Amino acid sequence: MATPASVKSNENGKLDDISMAEAIAQFKEATSSIYDAVGSIGSATAANAKVRLSEGKVRAMELEEKAEAVVREKPLVTVGIAFAAGCLVAYLLQRRH
Repeated sequence: MATPASVKSNENGKLDDISMAEAIAQFKEATSSIYDAVGSIGSATAANAKVRLSEGKVRAMELEEKAEAVVREKPLVTVGIAFAAGCLVAYLLQRRH
């Protein structure tokens, strides 16, 4: 007969008595395995994020170089576009009030 400090476990159709200490130890081991698995997923996600970040930085630098080239080739057009964008923003902000 099982004592109050034991648990009945049904394994392969047999009932076995295991102590609470053993049940807690098994639970801790399972929990530890889950934490390890989640940690692995987190590490893989972090590595993926770092790769994407570096790719994004490279792409941003390429776009910056292209923008600088356009500004050098057509400085008056660039100034005109900046002026028009500023006027548009000022107009939109004035309409809000």
